[in-house]
Order: sequence, then C-alpha cells, then structure tokens
Amino acid sequence: MVVTMTDAAGDFLSYQVSLVSLQLQKADGTKVETLPATTAVDFAQLIDLSEILSARQIPPGDYVAAQVTVDFTNASIMVDDGSGTGVAVKPVDSTGAALTQLQLMVQLDNKNHLQMNAAKTSHIAFDFNLLASNMVDLSAKTVTVSPVLVASVVPMDNKQIRVRGEIASVDTANSAYTVQVDPFHEHHEDKLSALVVHSSDTTAFEINGTPSVGAAGLAQLAALPSNTLSVAFGSLELDTQSFTAARVLAGSSVEGAGLDHLSGTVIARSGNSLTVHGAHMQDHDNGDDHDGGDNFMAGNSTVTIAAATAVTVQGQTAAAPAHTIAEISVGSLIDAFGSATKDGSGKVSMDAAAGRVRLDFSQVQGALNAIGTKQITIRLDSIERLPASLFDFAGTGSAAGSVSDPTKYVIGTGNLSLTDFTAGNLLMGIGFVAPFGSTPPDFDAITLAAGSQGDIDDNDDDNDNRGKGAQMDIDWGSSGTIAPFKAMDATHLDLDVSNSSIGSHHRIQVDPRDIDITSLAGDPSIVGAASGMTQFAITGQHGRGTDNFSSFADFEAALGVDLDGTTTALRLTADGQYDTAGNTFTARRITILLSN
Repeated sequence: MVVTMTDAAGDFLSYQVSLVSLQLQKADGTKVETLPATTAVDFAQLIDLSEILSARQIPPGDYVAAQVTVDFTNASIMVDDGSGTGVAVKPVDSTGAALTQLQLMVQLDNKNHLQMNAAKTSHIAFDFNLLASNMVDLSAKTVTVSPVLVASVVPMDNKQIRVRGEIASVDTANSAYTVQVDPFHEHHEDKLSALVVHSSDTTAFEINGTPSVGAAGLAQLAALPSNTLSVAFGSLELDTQSFTAARVLAGSSVEGAGLDHLSGTVIARSGNSLTVHGAHMQDHDNGDDHDGGDNFMAGNSTVTIAAATAVTVQGQTAAAPAHTIAEISVGSLIDAFGSATKDGSGKVSMDAAAGRVRLDFSQVQGALNAIGTKQITIRLDSIERLPASLFDFAGTGSAAGSVSDPTKYVIGTGNLSLTDFTAGNLLMGIGFVAPFGSTPPDFDAITLAAGSQGDIDDNDDDNDNRGKGAQMDIDWGSSGTIAPFKAMDATHLDLDVSNSSIGSHHRIQVDPRDIDITSLAGDPSIVGAASGMTQFAITGQHGRGTDNFSSFADFEAALGVDLDGTTTALRLTADGQYDTAGNTFTARRITILLSN
C-alpha cells in the first residue's frame, strides 16, 4: 500500500506540525499503523507536490476509514500577510486554548473503499486543506485550527510525487532501484517501507552534484555506498501504482546529506552576494542519520557565490553545456549547498563559494499586457508567490537593455502557442529567469497557463492553456449559521448571500479579479462537475471527523441530514469554475466545516 500526502493551498509561508500516527481502519474496526514514527511535516511545502509517506505491506481487507494523529505542541506556523516575510501565529482551538495532539477521523467514500488484495499495490491519498482548516487573527497572532483532512483512493490531483529514502539496492538490468521510504526530512530506523523506483532512458540524475541520464545515471547510483540518501520526483501509474522517476537526486545533491542546504528565491544580487527571502534551511548531518531537520527562515538570508561555485539546473542530463553563476539572477529559485552560519538574531549566511547551486524552475504570475513575437509582456504580480515589490532588479539589465521592470516584465515564449491568451487576464509562467545582466527578456518560459489556478481539470492533457480555475471561500463567523443555503437538492446548493452571519471570508477568486459574494445581485448556485474526478467532504469542528463523497447527490443528502436546525455551518471552500453570467459555481471539490 502506498500512502501519499498533499495540501490544498492556504495563506501560509510555513505550517510545520508533527504527524504522530496514520492508521487505516477496516469495516470491523481493526486498525493498522502505516507510519514508522512521528514525522515532522511542513504542509506549506506540499502545495505543488505529493509526498509518499510510506509503502508497506498491510493485511488484505476492506479499509473504510483512517485515523490520523497530528501534534501541534511544537508547531511553527507563519502566516502570509502579503509582505512576503510573514507573521508567526499560535495555533488554538475554537475556545482559544493552545492545541496539542488532535485525532482526525476520515471516512472514505462508501463507493470507493481501500481494497487491499494479495499481490496488488493500492494507493490512498490524503489532502490537508490549509484554507478550510484555519481562521487567522493577525491582531491576536493566533490561528484557530479545525483540521480538514480528506482522503481518496483515487487522487484528485495529478501533482508531481516525491519519494525520499535510503537506497537499499539497485537493479540495473530492470532499470530500477529500491529505497526505504523516509518522508520529508526525517530518518527512521524502520526498514519495512520499501518502494521500487523505476527509471527510463530520459530520467535525469544528479549524483553528488554530477548530472547524467538514463542507464548511465542508474550505473552511477549503483556505485554509491549502501544507505545513500536519495530523492526522486515522478508519478504513480494508475493501474499498477508503480512509481516512475522523471528526476533523481542522490548523495550530496540531497539536502542534509553532507553539506548545509538552503532553498529559496533570490530577491536581489550584488556582485557575488545573493539575498534569498523566506528560505528553508537544512543543516548537514554529522553522521549517517540523514536527519538535518528543516527550518523556515523568515526574512532574508545571504548566500555568497564565486566563480568556483558549481552550477546545475533542474533536469540537467549531462555535464555539457556547463552552467555558471552568471545564470543566477533576481527571481531565481535556488538550492544552495555550502557552509552556513547564524548570527545572534538567527539570520543565516551561507558560503557556497566552494559549494554549488542548483537552479530550479521558477514560477511567475501576472496580468498579460501585450503579445509580441515569441514573447509577451506582463504586469508582474509575484515570483514564487512572493510579491513583486520585494524584488530589487538592480543589475539585471544588459548594457544595451534595461533592468527588469515589474510593470512591463518581458517573458520569452519561444515556440509556445499564444493563441489562448487574452490581454488583461492573469497567467502563470514556469521556466528560468534570464541570466544576471542580460535582460530583456526577463524570463524564459517553458510552460504558460491561463489563470493563477493553472489547469482546472488537473489532467496532464493539452488543455493546460485553456482551463480557468476558480476558488470559493466563505465563512459564517465563529458561531456559524444553521441556514447557509437558500435551497438544497441533489443537483445544487444555493448560497444565501444576505445571511447576516457571513464573516470575513466571502469571495470567489476567478482571474483576473476577486468577486465579493455578498455584493452579488443573486444567490450563487453550487453544482457538482458532471465529469472527471470529484471529491466532496463534510467535516466536524468538534468531532474531528470527515466524511468523503465522490457523488454530489450523496454529499448533498448527507449534508441535508447534518444541517438539522441545530448544527451550524462554519466555512465552505470549493475549487472549480465560475460562470459569471449564470452565477453558477461548478465544483470539482467542496469542503464544508460544521460545528459538530
């Protein structure tokens, strides 16, 4: 059985808690533990990927629920207040008391239980919904937590999957290797979570800083000492649940394995000094325990580079052509390896002059200004979710050009099709910023997607430029409301926009604007998507239980029973598409939080 964990986006820069236990439950009440030990996790890092928590044999049977224990005792939570630096908040429950351990019950859709059979691999995916789970009070510096954890045997998202662990064996004949899964940044002695990682002729390897590809990379992997740490990024096959890697890191190319590691976005460069904002820091381990920890560094950190700093780029498959520090510029997302120190205030300085830097794909978002020949101009809103106002673009311009201008940010598009883009709408670009001192263009895109939500159907198809995602978020205050909807039936829920209990959240985010639900002339209707994957969840604030449904009609029927005139609705979030003309929100995913 393969267990993965991901997160729906929320307004957090860091959300570090501990997963204590993850038990699967059969229909007869029998429970099976799947986690080897308490595991630290930062849910804010799981927005764009899923992490494999474990891959182990469990008894066959029909599993209908899961019980997850989360510990907030030593939580470290940073709220994104729009400045990019964040505000530290204390997690509390609905009474204002400090949180410790919480047990969350997740009931699987009764039409899609987890069936475990002999000689077959199954998959269960968990999604911790940060947006629906938290109500932030910046003035009190608290976050009221009502954890919303949904689960499905058919994952809702085709996110990239990450697996981390020590290499147990390499099978070059069958283009595969086996790891003992150690999720996130932990190390456990448990050796019962073995996963086979398959590779292909195009799998990119970076081993101890050296890039390679395919069979050559796997041969280098086989030459490493036993128990060498590795991280692979790839996907699970839907039919067999076998994991195939698109990219593999191993040895000192992995954080915490021999060198100090700092990851984050460069917001300024002066000579060979990089200013990195909102970084994550992992100290190298002092032995072979591969447990360097993971810490969010609020504010700025400094990375010093030199001509001798080795530079690689994400997905690189050969040593040539060589990359240099000239490619590191303002907006670069980097993994820096070297020797780090902290001053008395906790500020990190890393010396990577004799170390190395890996350039990762950066993500830019903004509103389209104009379409040119093989390039577009946008009003830059953010790079890697950091506001454009944080970046100092001094030094980015070439002698014949000009420094990057966030109001007229030029994106080179190469041969990408631009026919689906319209001036004024938001878009997202993925690629690399231009080398320092070379702009314009300011950014070279390998992918463009319409809207900040990207591909609404989350399918790996040719519609990535056409999907225009929307997100609904509404709350009814700390007391809630017994009547959140004007009407309910098997096909739709009509929100009551005039409900006096509506709190501070009442928007539909649909690019290029946010729509205030309370300002709508009529009550918006929420309907379930007619095709594709859907997931609808009802969760209780005090009971800590979540019921999952793939059918909108089943969801509505259960919700109608729960809203019995005593139970109140506290918050609803949904992802899908919004039709302004029909005032209809078509949802692929809905989560509603009830008072009990």
